[in-house]
Parts: sequence; C-alpha cells; structure tokens
Amino acid sequence: MINLLLIDPQPVVRCGYKTFLSDFDFLNVVYVAEDINGAIDFIKSNPVDVLISEMTFSDISPVKLIKKVKKTNPEIDVIFFTSQDQQIYSVPLLRAGATGFLSKNIKASVMADAIHKIKSFKLHITNNFNNELKLDLDIEKPRNRFGTLSSREIEVLKYLTDGKRNIEIAERLNINQKTVNTYKNRMMHKLKVDNMFDLYLQAKNMNLV
Repeated sequence: MINLLLIDPQPVVRCGYKTFLSDFDFLNVVYVAEDINGAIDFIKSNPVDVLISEMTFSDISPVKLIKKVKKTNPEIDVIFFTSQDQQIYSVPLLRAGATGFLSKNIKASVMADAIHKIKSFKLHITNNFNNELKLDLDIEKPRNRFGTLSSREIEVLKYLTDGKRNIEIAERLNINQKTVNTYKNRMMHKLKVDNMFDLYLQAKNMNLV
C-alpha cells in the first residue's frame, strides 16, 4: 500500500481526489491539505510515501515546497500535479528533488501508473517529455570521470539509480547507511553533479541504467 497526501488550494480538487483514485487498491489517500503547513503538520506524525501537490501557491515556491517536505521527511517522493507547462518547469523541479510532474488533464490510470513507477524506480518522466529530454537537454557525457569510480561506488550507483533507498543498499552490501551516503557524496563530487536527477542522467548516458 502506498500512502498519498495531496496539497491543492482548490476545494473541488481536494474533495474529488479520493474518488479519482478509488479504483486502485494499492493507493491509499491518507490526507488532503489546503497548503504546505497543513501537509507538514500531518507528515510529522503520520506515514506518507508520496506527496502530490499543485505548484502554484501565493506563499511558497515549488522549490521551497520540495525543500520543506524533504527536510521533514527525505524519504517522501514529491509529484507536481498541475496545469503548468512541463516543458518549462519539469527539469528544474526534478533537479530540485521532485520525482514526477503530471498534468491535471491525465486519466486516473496514468497517475496510478506514474506513482507505481516512482516507487519502483524513483523517477517518472512521461513518454513525450522523455523524448524532449533526449533531444533538448545538453548533458555532458564525461566518460573519463566514470573511470575514477571504484567498483563499490559503481555498485552503489546502480542500486541508487534502480530506486533503492540507502537502508536497502546498506542491507544488500552489508555496510552502514552512513557509508552508503559517503559513497553517494563521493560519486556526485567525482561526476560533478549536485542532485540525484543529474546523477541518474549521467548513469543513463553511461548505460548503467
């Protein structure tokens, strides 16, 4: 079961959200909030796996919203569910720590599939956006930098890009969670990236994922 929390300033969206996903028994809408403060209060004392949010608020930017959620619970995946243009906003928000960007015009089945992919692979990009990403986003391919990674670092990288959490990687490799984080920080430094989205892209360019 995946626990979902929705943030949306529109009452009609909040009221209809549970019904929107009612056909999917692996999804559980645990709370709907009007703003980020109500969401954070709930997150502090309740289990939430995925936070789904509108991105247009008068008192907080999408990037600050991501940071506030991650500060409260870094394990929560953030999806923006909005009518805003994904071509403009998707890449910056994914780089800021979001794991999905979905249009409010989609069907419930598309959202359910996206949430499933996010929890399985830690990244969701719609097919159209994926094509645009390959064509338009100029990502340097520093192949020589991958030669600086140790075999253990590459092993950790593969697990990270496969969606495994630090605790799962630690258990699989029989190492401490802090050691996993150390490997991750070293890789990001060596590959000259500062977020998981760019790390994923670099690994993808090297055919590691």
